[in-house]
Amino acid sequence: MKLDKRGMWVRHRPAEDVRRLTGIEKLLDIGCGNGRHMIFPISVGLDIDPRAVARARKKGPVVLGDAHHLPFRRVFDVALIWGVLNYVEDPNRVYAEANRVSIQDPVYSIINYVKNARWIIKEK
Repeated sequence: MKLDKRGMWVRHRPAEDVRRLTGIEKLLDIGCGNGRHMIFPISVGLDIDPRAVARARKKGPVVLGDAHHLPFRRVFDVALIWGVLNYVEDPNRVYAEANRVSIQDPVYSIINYVKNARWIIKEK
């Protein structure tokens, strides 16, 4: 990672970092957008926007759904949350749902688009 001209951490490929650091195979990308982070052997995306779901389906299976109520059981190694928490109504609920569907101790890559935001890896 490096600092940008404002002195903020910049990381353009967080999913690659998570894959390299953890060696996981099954990823749930919560708020997958266009599916950019769906690079794992088994990747499933979830987004609330039907247009994003349509775009991400080119990268793998994607479900139209709400991050507050994930339609999955505990089957994913990791839940990735990237640039999502500042858009959800209840971030704590989204965390709880990500924990519920993760087999291993989940790793979250989180960024919020606010002044002085930082890149964080949080482990359970």
